[in-house]
Order: sequence, then structure tokens, then C-alpha cells
Amino acid sequence: MWTYTVNLVRDLSPSVKRFIATESLFGIGVGIFSLILNLHLLDLGFSKGDIGKITSLGALTIGLASLPAGFIVKRVGRKAMLVAGMLLCFLSLVVFGLGISLGAVTGAQLIWSLGITAIVNSEIQLIFQYCRSKKEETSAYSLLFAIFTFFTGLGTWLGGFLPDWLPGHTTMYQYAFFVAGGCLALSGILRGLLLPSTHARLNSVEVGGPQSAKPSVQPKRRHAMYFLLLLSLLIFNSGFTFGLLSPFLNVILKFRFQMEDGNISGLLALSGFFFFIGSIVMPYVVERWGSRRTFIFLFLYNMVVVALMALAMPASIFAVLLLIRGTGFTMLNNLMDSESMSAVGEEDRNLFAGMRTVSRSIGNTIASYWAGYILAGNHYSLPFLVTAVALLVGFVIYAWFVQGMLDKRLQGQQ
Repeated sequence: MWTYTVNLVRDLSPSVKRFIATESLFGIGVGIFSLILNLHLLDLGFSKGDIGKITSLGALTIGLASLPAGFIVKRVGRKAMLVAGMLLCFLSLVVFGLGISLGAVTGAQLIWSLGITAIVNSEIQLIFQYCRSKKEETSAYSLLFAIFTFFTGLGTWLGGFLPDWLPGHTTMYQYAFFVAGGCLALSGILRGLLLPSTHARLNSVEVGGPQSAKPSVQPKRRHAMYFLLLLSLLIFNSGFTFGLLSPFLNVILKFRFQMEDGNISGLLALSGFFFFIGSIVMPYVVERWGSRRTFIFLFLYNMVVVALMALAMPASIFAVLLLIRGTGFTMLNNLMDSESMSAVGEEDRNLFAGMRTVSRSIGNTIASYWAGYILAGNHYSLPFLVTAVALLVGFVIYAWFVQGMLDKRLQGQQ
């Protein structure tokens, strides 16, 4: 397994290696932010219901902005869009650190969401564009996410200690926002300097592609759109399962098990390491088992684990389940994103990126809003049960509607 991973890294294109290396700073910043945000808002006096509304507003903004972002990225280029998104996220963290009112926090969340919109509508297409083969696309995505999750875990761990090392004035978490923002700004600047531009080459591909006979293209375009819609439905389900749990794990740990902030950050950081393991293992498992068997196993695995997490249990057992859930959840979402984008033709990738983000954001918005109310009622087990049911629905969507078309597309592009 170690030799396999080393060979994956060694065989990557130079631009892909630089892309993945700069993901480390992005991961640290996101990890700090993800841990401290809800705790910061609670200290400012916001209720758990308010936090659910703010979280769902962010997801809704990403969804609404994603389709326009798909058109903007064609104009400005994927690299410029990515760098701009990371700098917007830096600005957002500065506003989070300075603001104390609902209006300031809402504004910061909107800026963050616009930045994330720019990132998610350019990042995967850009790194895939630097790749030389379909196999490298899968490897690059998995390694990118592996680095992101590993350093997100490191950032989460740091987020548990930064408030003690650098206590703020509005809350103890204030200055940690500025450290996270600095990481994001530096990552964006390095990507602007180190990554080559591919905008001109992309435009030539897009302009030259559709010039063939239009009547024969129309049925293929309808079929392609139908396929994109099915993938978007599957990804909507992925966003829903994410929104029910992931934004609120720190709140659940704090109030269900009365954990201290340091213990929460340590556990979530360790969970990030298990995300890293899942990302590294995923290409190896897909190569050995194939896409279809891996999908089926991961859906069933995640359903069982999150259903068990709804049961009454000691914090130590819950922590073990949280860790192994992290590996399976990461593998499933990485597989879904990488296989979907690989199966989509280059001419449709900007469009699909927007559709994917809209679908995931709508699912995330609905789930986050609902989860906020569930947690406000102190029902800390119910989100896990709902997630298990949602995973079952996702499995049905995959097995009945997506599986055959996805297999055919991937085989046809090998």
C-alpha cells in the first residue's frame, strides 16, 4: 500500500504536485475555522437555532451563486477564479474576527460562501486539467483531498489551543480567525504565483469542440444533460447527509457528552487523520474492487455506522464510531466526486461543477436548517438516524438510476 501511494505521487504532473502542496495551507485555515466558528458564535450569545440558520444561509448562498459562477469561470479562467475565491475567504475571516452583531456575522458568512463558491467551481476542474490521463485524475483528486483532510485535522487541533495562546477581546476565539485567514491568503497567493494558467487552452477546446454537425449532436446533448441531472440528484443526497452532521459535530460533542473544547478539537483533529486515511486508501480500493463494488460497500458501511451512533453509549465508544465514520464518509464522497467529474466530458465540466455545487448546497441548506432546529430541541441522536435513512435513499438513487450510466461512461473514457 505504501509503495502504491509513493508511486502515485511520483507519477503526478509537476503542476498537480504544486497544486496539492499548496492545499496544505488551505486545509489548516479551514480546520481552524470549522472548529472555532460555532463556539465563537455561542460565546457571542447566538442560539443553536441561530447557528443553524447562519449555516443554512451559507449553503443557500453557495447554491444560488454556483450557476452564475460557472459562466464567470469561462470568462476569467479557472486559476483566477480559484485565487479570487481564496482571497474572499481570507476577507471573510477578518470580518468574522472583527464583527459581533448579527449583521456582521451574516455578512461574513455571505463573503465566505461566495469565496467557497469560487473555489468549488474551479478547483477540481483545474487540477483535472493539469492531469494527463483519467487514472491521474482519480489519483490527483484523492491525494488532494488527503492533503486537505490531513491539514484540516492539524488546523482543527491548532484551533483548540490558539484561543488559549492568543486570546481575543470579543471572544477568546477572535484572533484564531486571523491566523486562519493568514493561511488562506498565503495559499491563494502561492497558487497565483506557482500554478500555470490554462485559460487559453481551455477556450480553444471549448470553441473547437461543438463545431461538428449540429443535428447529430442534439440527441447526445440531451443524453448528456440527463446524465448530469442524475449525477446532481445523487450529489444533492450527499449534501443533505453532510449538512445534517458535519457542521454540528462540535456542538453535539459539547452538549451530548459535555466535552471540553480541547478534547473536542483533539477528537475532530484525529477524525481528520481518518479522513486522510480514507482519501489515501480510496484509489487503491477502486483499482482492486472496481467503482461499482466500492460504491455499494461504502453506502452500506456508512449507513450502519451512523445508525449505531444514534444509540445511547459512552463518549469513548461514540468517539471510535466517529473516527471510522470519517474514513467511510470521506471515501464515499471522494469516490462520488472524482468518478462523476471523470465521467463528464471536458466541454461539460464547468456546467457540471455549477450543477454539482447547486445540488449539494440545496441539500446542505435543507439539512443544516433542519438540524439546527433538531439540536435546539436537544435531540442529539436524531440527526444520525435521519442521516442513515438519507444514505439508504442515496443508495437507491445510485443503484437504480446512476450506476449503469456511470459505468458505461467511465469504461468509454478509459
